[in-house]
Amino acid sequence: MTNREIAAVLFNISTILRVQHGNPYRIRAYRRAARNLLRLREPIAARIAAKRPLGIPRLGKSLTAKISVLATTGQLPFYDQLCAELPAEQQALLKVPGLGPTIAARIHRDLGTTDPDSLRRAAATGTLQRVWGVGPKRTTAILDSLGGAAVRQERMEL
Repeated sequence: MTNREIAAVLFNISTILRVQHGNPYRIRAYRRAARNLLRLREPIAARIAAKRPLGIPRLGKSLTAKISVLATTGQLPFYDQLCAELPAEQQALLKVPGLGPTIAARIHRDLGTTDPDSLRRAAATGTLQRVWGVGPKRTTAILDSLGGAAVRQERMEL
């Protein structure tokens, strides 16, 4: 996994914990770790493979272990457990790259969309942009991640 992908998972964890009214210090630690991870110049996976320190300041043992597991395996059981506690509609939308828990909840609340196919249709028709926080750039990114580039291209020609 790249540093950006790992940081996205850490940001998602902090958002889910915030929604669940978790410990504010723990939420802040996940956000700080994600921000510092984005600032690193070399991939964190290379540091872990070389058995070097991660190079992230103020990082505890537990969070260091979670980042190491995430970088080496691409999965984090803690994140999977947190996602399992979310409503089923949000779980399906969280599997779409680029969607976090907050935007997934807004999409479900405003459009009633619960699966990637209906999300692709909403993005292609432009109704996805009615959701607060979803503009043209995010719509294009969602279409690209869902394989809807052909649909988007057809729509742009009109």
